[in-house]
Amino acid sequence: MKLAQLQKTQLLVCFLMLSIWPAHSLTLGGKLSVQYPSIIASLYPENENLTYWSDPLLREEFQNQLSIMATARINDHIFNRYHQLKEAAVLQNWQDYEYLASDTLIFYLSYLEQLDKKGFAWLFGSRVEDNLKAPTESTIENFFTANSEQAKLQYLQALLPTSEGYDALYQSYIAFQNLEYESSEGATLSPLVKKKLTLKQKEILIQRLHLSGDISLQQKQQFISEEPTLYSPKLEQVVKQFQARHGLVEDGIIGKNTRHWLNFSYTERLRIMALNLLRVQLWDTVDSNKIIVNIPSFEMQYWEDDQKIFESKIIVGRLTRRTPLFTSKLDSIIFNPNWKVPDSIMRKDILPKVLTSPEYLSKNNFEIVDSWHSQDIIDPEQIDWNTMNVENFPYKLRQRSGKSSTLGAYKFNTPNRNAIYLHDTSAKHLFNKQYRAHSSGCIRVEDSEQFAQILMKQSGFTQTDFRFHSQKEETNSVALKQLISVKTIYQTVWVNQQGITQFRSDIYHYDHARRKINIKN
Repeated sequence: MKLAQLQKTQLLVCFLMLSIWPAHSLTLGGKLSVQYPSIIASLYPENENLTYWSDPLLREEFQNQLSIMATARINDHIFNRYHQLKEAAVLQNWQDYEYLASDTLIFYLSYLEQLDKKGFAWLFGSRVEDNLKAPTESTIENFFTANSEQAKLQYLQALLPTSEGYDALYQSYIAFQNLEYESSEGATLSPLVKKKLTLKQKEILIQRLHLSGDISLQQKQQFISEEPTLYSPKLEQVVKQFQARHGLVEDGIIGKNTRHWLNFSYTERLRIMALNLLRVQLWDTVDSNKIIVNIPSFEMQYWEDDQKIFESKIIVGRLTRRTPLFTSKLDSIIFNPNWKVPDSIMRKDILPKVLTSPEYLSKNNFEIVDSWHSQDIIDPEQIDWNTMNVENFPYKLRQRSGKSSTLGAYKFNTPNRNAIYLHDTSAKHLFNKQYRAHSSGCIRVEDSEQFAQILMKQSGFTQTDFRFHSQKEETNSVALKQLISVKTIYQTVWVNQQGITQFRSDIYHYDHARRKINIKN
């Protein structure tokens, strides 16, 4: 108790010092640099022989958590520190390990403390800066004043998400990290391979399937022992399974997209697994009733009482009109909705067509209004189109409901500052495509009629109620009795309910830590 009180006093002094002395590098013993010198000095007084990291289990837990950040390469400081800690442990240089581990923990705690505000920028194109401010006093105290090794271990373990999704992906990450393989990073597949054709690069194909974790070492040897150019049904089935877990057409044909994923390096695959583990902490939720839209997988799921009761293909925003990452509540269904065309879409997409051919408006059921609340429709023939351009057009466009409506028959209202919502579409053929980033940002739902029926049923409405509202020609709405959490996420790696690790293409280039992006949440 006296020790804990002494440490709390030292930490308080430390924070008073930090108010006039910002964190910077300090060299201890002439060779070891730390980033939070005043805090480290308070934790390790010269006349005290204190140790915080003597427990091997504690060191292992901390290094495991650091390894994810280091592998994700979101910060060079953490990458270097992780390897310095491993080296100090191998050399049993426990004094250096003490200072390094405590200093690194302070940085790690600061990262976690700021994750809510900065996480989307850090994990979607930017990187974690090296000079993070020190975390709050209480955050530091929780670990360094713990009264036992077990308490410190439990504290570290509690820093991680507790969801099944995180645990499954973490186990997959560890298994892949421990994968035994013969190095074949330099060997890549190049020719197209169709069914019933000979395999010119069979051994390379088998190496790549082993490197991706799709076949064991024993299976690899079995396939190699076959005829050198035989594309056997069994090997073709493995390729189809590989295609399925990468969101590809399961045809057994090794074309451009399949070769891309087969040639994906072990190091890069491990990096994006680690990066997606970190992202789970941004949207890990305890909501039992929720709608999850995963943008890269082009899929949405609706969960009630932790049971998945609906899923559907979706269409998301194209690269130049990205669907944002946001959280909202679904509050109502709008039947036969009209479309209030956003100003940006009107000027970029529609007006250029109208200026070329004014009859485009009537052909596509658009009407011109002064404002969204106006009931007066402006006659296009009374507008001097010769004086109009995409910049000076002073009106708004609204598309009437109907079979050709961009919003289709249903709009699922999710109020948010991005003006993004889920809706039906008249362009049903796009759901047959493997790549489905075609919208201007909103989310088109393939099975929208079924989705609307399920939502109404969950709110206590009958099938008769549904028919009544859907058969009305005019726009009408139904308020849900319970708001449903809606979250758009960007997960390029996850483990599905069958325990199979899934990979998807990085359609918005967020997996590459190149630049900071503007994500509203």
